[in-house]
Amino acid sequence: MNKPTIKLFNSLKRSVEEFIPIKENKISLYTCGPTVYDSSHIGHARSFIVWDCLVRFFREIGYEVKWARNITDIDDKIINRSLELGIEPQKLARIETYKYWRDMNNLNVQWPDYEPKATENLSQMFVFIEGLINKGFAYKATNGDVYFKVSAFKDYGQLKNIKNEAENISRLEDLNCKENTSDFALWKAFDSNEYGFESPFGHGRPGWHLECSAMIKNIFGETIDIHGGGEDLIFPHHENEIAQSEALHSCQFSRYWIHNGMVLVNGRKMSKSEGNFVTIESALKKYSGNAIRFFVLSAHYRQSVNYTEEALQSAQNGINKLFQIFAHDEKIEINKTNLNQNFIDNFHNYLAEDLNTACALSIAFEIAKLINKSEGNITELKNTLAYILSVLGFNFSEKPISSFNENTQNSIVKLLLDIRNNARETKNFQLADQIRLHFEKAGYKLKDSTEGTDLICVN
Repeated sequence: MNKPTIKLFNSLKRSVEEFIPIKENKISLYTCGPTVYDSSHIGHARSFIVWDCLVRFFREIGYEVKWARNITDIDDKIINRSLELGIEPQKLARIETYKYWRDMNNLNVQWPDYEPKATENLSQMFVFIEGLINKGFAYKATNGDVYFKVSAFKDYGQLKNIKNEAENISRLEDLNCKENTSDFALWKAFDSNEYGFESPFGHGRPGWHLECSAMIKNIFGETIDIHGGGEDLIFPHHENEIAQSEALHSCQFSRYWIHNGMVLVNGRKMSKSEGNFVTIESALKKYSGNAIRFFVLSAHYRQSVNYTEEALQSAQNGINKLFQIFAHDEKIEINKTNLNQNFIDNFHNYLAEDLNTACALSIAFEIAKLINKSEGNITELKNTLAYILSVLGFNFSEKPISSFNENTQNSIVKLLLDIRNNARETKNFQLADQIRLHFEKAGYKLKDSTEGTDLICVN
């Protein structure tokens, strides 16, 4: 298979660029994962699905991808939440990590090649901090904290495209003992009775920005091909990663920076701090994992998207239409020697053009339209459609969810029960039994009483 020319919007250069990996046919990719203090929401799902799709596409066209996605299991949010629940921080982190893995499985997101945790990389962080101190880029404050000295790194602000104003800020001895307000924590000191870890700098906890830099160095080395994450991480998180990594290594940290847009609710970013989030778990009670993936991929990854129940319902309807093509197929096996090459080329070209999944999905609907009209080589078209859906990461083994909304479903159930009750009253027992059998096949038992009929789920 010929590789199309890959173009990605590089946040560092603020333009779409041709992607050329450091090593031919090999890609090192790091994407920011969750802070495991609570359930992941649809905003998180968008980021995880986008990078999953990117990895699938890279691999499909012949690249060897090594993908790392971290888990932040040391954080003030974890500690505060654990205090609320009365459990140890690491127990909470484990519980939420298991829930996160379950969500990823339900969304058909692949396992990354590496999934480092902050608690597993403390020694690497210690070495990293010591290196920065020795090179004059970090200092230990009088309160025991260790800070990165932003004024010593002349390229600070390159990702956010802001001027380094650290030198214009006066020294403030009463501001957490920092030399100036731009400096950020590499290590935060805490009393020995507080949750923390022993280090060469005393008892405490690592700064949030440090873990990603230390993990990347440990897994990939000093420079990677691509670093990804949500656009809300550009500053200060990713900016600080660049500063500390390039200060230590004196070379470029990541050649390409890609960021996905936010999921909005009424024009505001979906987030736990705003209290306007919908968890992946709760969304999956109404919609399929494929529907959530369809919702995410229906928009370009760099655009903001607005979450509404109508949008998710539309996504459910859309994916149902595509999978209806395979409703009578016992097993779907993709034969790559029997594909419509024109459709495949267009599909690959859309994804190669800054991962344009929205246009890539439109190819799937073009094919479905031809199949429904019985135009063309149906076997080839169905095989091509299956290929496209698989590359986009849709799950063929997932059971479809009805496109009816909850109110409509309740109305239909009530109507069937009313028809059955009327049939029993008129002694049309054959019809009443047929309705009862249909409910039983769907996993429900009918319990009749003088007050009416109760519907009991037996699955």
